[in-house]
Amino acid sequence: MLNGFANYNGRYLGNLFEILITRSVLAKNIALTVGMFFIIYTVYRLVVKECKPKDKTALFLLTAVLCLSLPREIFRQTYSWIAAFINFIPPVILIVLYLIIVDDIFEENNLNRVKLNRPIWLVLLMIPFGISAQLFSEHTTVYLVFLAAFIVFYTFVKYKKVSPLQVVFLIAVIIGALIMFTNGAYFNAANDTDGYKKISFSIASIIDLYTNQMSDTLFLNNWLLNTILALLCIFIVLINLKNTSYIGNKVVGNIQVFILSTYMVYGVINKVYPAWNIFTNPQKTSYFNALYSLLFFVCILSVILLYIENNGLKMKMFMIYGSSLALAMPLVIANPIGPRCFFASYIFMVITTLQLLLYLVNWYNFNLSNFTTVIAGILVTICAFYASIFIDVGISERSRVEIINNAVKNGETSITLHYLPYSDYYWDCR
Repeated sequence: MLNGFANYNGRYLGNLFEILITRSVLAKNIALTVGMFFIIYTVYRLVVKECKPKDKTALFLLTAVLCLSLPREIFRQTYSWIAAFINFIPPVILIVLYLIIVDDIFEENNLNRVKLNRPIWLVLLMIPFGISAQLFSEHTTVYLVFLAAFIVFYTFVKYKKVSPLQVVFLIAVIIGALIMFTNGAYFNAANDTDGYKKISFSIASIIDLYTNQMSDTLFLNNWLLNTILALLCIFIVLINLKNTSYIGNKVVGNIQVFILSTYMVYGVINKVYPAWNIFTNPQKTSYFNALYSLLFFVCILSVILLYIENNGLKMKMFMIYGSSLALAMPLVIANPIGPRCFFASYIFMVITTLQLLLYLVNWYNFNLSNFTTVIAGILVTICAFYASIFIDVGISERSRVEIINNAVKNGETSITLHYLPYSDYYWDCR
């Protein structure tokens, strides 16, 4: 900090917040609580526009369930590791918050250009907002530049006019990206002299990194979310197959159903029995998983493009689900990476899942509120599950501290401590 994080990294805000909150257990707990609440709340606010008033409570509870049901590998490196939490959660909240601000450009009812004019205070606020969002994690920084540019381009094409707010935000995120990446650490990483980080543009390195480090965490391990997403898409495809007589449409629809259903089942099997390899050669299995995951991703995009009737909503869904992969793309040249890097991608998949669910609910005029009690019960169960784990961890930690203090008082020179329980739910805390 005293050297301005020179040759360390460009996560200036993340580093400063981490220093602040790790000095106090209370500050850390407040930061974790606020961060976890706002990631749920911003996701809810982004999708609630398509929700019927009486379904809003059920939607909020379901959002919380999906945001808390992320794979254990991601959970332990985000919600349970303060260093990763402070660098990977805030930028996602800020990105989703920006999407909420510009969400009305995807409306299809009218092309009222007045909506592009925002209060001057909000336009000016985009300067610190955009710069701040860029100073946490590298891949979200790169993504946000492309997202801001896409929003400006899409708005101009649709409205034949640009929004001052969007332009100011684009300039701000470019400035923020320059501030981050002019840190000497990235030049050292590119030259392989950093000692920790490494950047490689080799095709072989990119393929190897995606296949062996990225693919499963990005896609396959999200078995629960993939199951829900696949079922929603299968339902949409089957409805359209029922209403079409064209052979070509039927062939495409059946292929989509096959891919979605087989990948869904394969993900569940992989979760139940992770040691199983579809090929005797584990490396061939890794390549298969990587390729089939991409095929599943493309299949979801094709369902959105072919069957969502509202063009504005279609573009919004396509952009958000496409962003789940786009957010991860900068990581293919970086090493080392961890599951924490895919938290943002998981949240964008959650948003897509909720949007598809609301699309079906509105299509059939179905009441999501009928399941409020069930969803609340699931959420309470999830919270009780995590609480039971971390209460035990807290008890064990206080016991170890007491052992250490007693050993110091008695003048002992060595002691033996037991590992904390449930070590697979937090990061490297012995």
